[in-house]
Amino acid sequence: MPRRETIGFAVAAVAGIALSAATSDAGDVLLVRWGVLARLAAWTAVWVVAVVCALRLPRRVALPAVFAVAVALRLAALAGPPSTSDDLHRYAWDGRVQAAGISPYRHPPDSPAVSRLREPWLWPDDAGCAVIHRPPGCARINRPAERTIYPPAAQAWFRAVYRLGGVEARHKAWQVAGLAADLGLVALLPVALRAWGRDERWTALYALSPFPVMEAVNNGHVDGLAALAVVAALVLAGRRRPASAGAALGAAVLVKLYPGVLLAALGPSGPSSGGRGAHRQAARVVAGVAAAAVVAAGYLPHVVGEGVRVLGYLPGYLREEKYGEGGRYLLAGLLGLPPSATAAVAAAGVVGVLIWVLVGSRRSGHAGRRRPDVPRGQAALLGALLLAATPVQPWYAVVLLAVATVAAAPAWATVAAAGYPYYLAVILDHPHAVAIGRTSYGLALVTVALVAWRRRGAPPGPPPV
Repeated sequence: MPRRETIGFAVAAVAGIALSAATSDAGDVLLVRWGVLARLAAWTAVWVVAVVCALRLPRRVALPAVFAVAVALRLAALAGPPSTSDDLHRYAWDGRVQAAGISPYRHPPDSPAVSRLREPWLWPDDAGCAVIHRPPGCARINRPAERTIYPPAAQAWFRAVYRLGGVEARHKAWQVAGLAADLGLVALLPVALRAWGRDERWTALYALSPFPVMEAVNNGHVDGLAALAVVAALVLAGRRRPASAGAALGAAVLVKLYPGVLLAALGPSGPSSGGRGAHRQAARVVAGVAAAAVVAAGYLPHVVGEGVRVLGYLPGYLREEKYGEGGRYLLAGLLGLPPSATAAVAAAGVVGVLIWVLVGSRRSGHAGRRRPDVPRGQAALLGALLLAATPVQPWYAVVLLAVATVAAAPAWATVAAAGYPYYLAVILDHPHAVAIGRTSYGLALVTVALVAWRRRGAPPGPPPV
């Protein structure tokens, strides 16, 4: 066993676990401020070292070691309350409402109709509001005047966690639930990698990353559950079960809507000519029908009961984020075009990647065209969407990192990292937040482009390790 890599992995593992605990227990981000980013930057450097070492360890050693460290990282993330997000308070409220037999889509949290359901930890007194730097009469729930934005499978998750944890568990129940889902994903990654003929040691890319540890566990974001469903879909797609893969991806959409973009890449890869092309199209149709059926079945009972209210705050959220005005597209905005043209440029970038995924590219000396395999196509689609939309919320990239791991495409991890400087700049009200976001996402785009340029002409299958 290589001694240098073993020592390097051990040192990086210990440092990562320590940084996980320190970042999770750092305290209120409004007080720690940029210290959170400094810890995450150090943790990211340690993560890179750990992944490089893991890829060079013998397989019989690497996988157990990676899984053991992954467990330790996530347990350390339970050291403190959510460090950079308050979303799980909305999860708890939606679970509380459902436990009372009320649709979460019917009333906003501050409605008098549900005031009897308010719990002290979600609706603190004036002293409690002062502790969390909010005015008297506050709620821990963000946007309490708006109805929930979360789809039906996420709501089922909220109801289940609330019933199991109860009010006394507070944030810890949601962190533990996130830990369970994320460890399930880590355990499934080697299966997905084998299904696509890749080295299982790439599991380290996701398992040792600070991003899912912080977002799926410490902050309890439900995106970790969506990522689990997406990886399950990749396992099923790798085993040539398009209907089951489509159903799993439909379940992911019922947790968070944005994984729906991955459906376009769900179909067999390979040459696009002859019978194989027809088979690929048929498989994509089967997967699409299965996904649509699952989404429709999930939404139907809520639509029957609540009508268009099942959309909740989604239209308002898109307006708030200025996607309709072109204000959120940081990279496309560098062109200085009018808002509508800026949005069109951002959309064109995603469409270009979509065409490449669907049609493929010609390879020198080969007849026909060849598409990327499903994991690489999905990573490209979701990565392009995030680079075009440049969201403030870094947890959206948890799904991307999971897909990039199955694709053995580490360059996409830079997109996951890019969200943090921008996010901290926005919540700390930095005067140059837009410039910071453009710089971080721009560096990620350059990295992805350079790696793609270096790989031009390479076969779309697994890269050598």
